[in-house]
Amino acid sequence: MAAATDTLLDEVRRFVDDEALPAVARYDRDDAYPEPLVERMRELGLFGTAIPEEHGGLGLDLVTYAKIVAEVSRAWISLSGVMNTHFMASWMLLNFGTAEQQERLLPRMATGEVRGAFSIT
Repeated sequence: MAAATDTLLDEVRRFVDDEALPAVARYDRDDAYPEPLVERMRELGLFGTAIPEEHGGLGLDLVTYAKIVAEVSRAWISLSGVMNTHFMASWMLLNFGTAEQQERLLPRMATGEVRGAFSIT
């Protein structure tokens, strides 16, 4: 598992350096949603990082999740916010959702097909 985690962290670093950092100033300036970057995060499996394997996620520990968030934040804190709101929604489902809600939503959340978010006013 440690080798797989290291490989994922390396992939995230490359994504940040090669794809995110060159693009974020444009997205921030234009106040545009970074759909291509979010799609790449989905391809990397980042939306399933902390979702257990039995629900289709990577089932990684919170320390690894924090390292991934730190890497993504290095490019743009708003980009890590997409992950963090999703993490919070999936955590709430894992801890307080019904079995039916978990079965219906968590596998799709693990792949990023469905992404959790919330709004604060």
